[in-house]
Amino acid sequence: MSVQALVTKKRKEFIGLPAPLGYAAGIGRGAVAFTTRSDIGPAREANDVSDERHVAPSKRRKDQEEEEEDLNESNYDEFTGYGGSLCSKDPYEKDDQEADAIYASIDDRMDERRREYREKRFREEIERYRRERPKIQQQFMDLKRDLASVSETEWNAIPEVGDARNRRQRNPRYEKFTPMPDSILARGLSDGQVRMLSDWKHSSCL
Repeated sequence: MSVQALVTKKRKEFIGLPAPLGYAAGIGRGAVAFTTRSDIGPAREANDVSDERHVAPSKRRKDQEEEEEDLNESNYDEFTGYGGSLCSKDPYEKDDQEADAIYASIDDRMDERRREYREKRFREEIERYRRERPKIQQQFMDLKRDLASVSETEWNAIPEVGDARNRRQRNPRYEKFTPMPDSILARGLSDGQVRMLSDWKHSSCL
């Protein structure tokens, strides 16, 4: 048997043939096929039309978005509703004007009723505060009324403001008693004296 016959016998039938469609080498042992950019070429041709989904928004589109009302849940209040008006873009007609006038009159009437209540409550609080904390003028009001019955003699007998303060200066005390120091007492005892006398002018030992 020649060598050529052996090579021809061992040669597989699929060698040199193109791979079938969807074939991935090693897929039987868990390999995963992948495709690179070099396999499929550029993603877009030079003469392709640009995708309008990724173009920058125009100024007119921005203005339209700014004019739209914010109807998000974060801008909603349970009492007042949405922060903006749902009919801001609708035309303002005569019926709308009449409705606004009616609502304005109702608001004025309600405010007038509330204003009367506020003023009444304010007056009551002021009166209660004045009863609890009267002014000094009000505290001495009864004494002022009693001054009308004071005679001229009693009025002249009222002391001046500085009388009580200057009373001690007007009536000085000439006699002053001062405790005698222990040194004088000791000296008198040492000299054999029995009694000592001291006044405000001089001191002498007897």
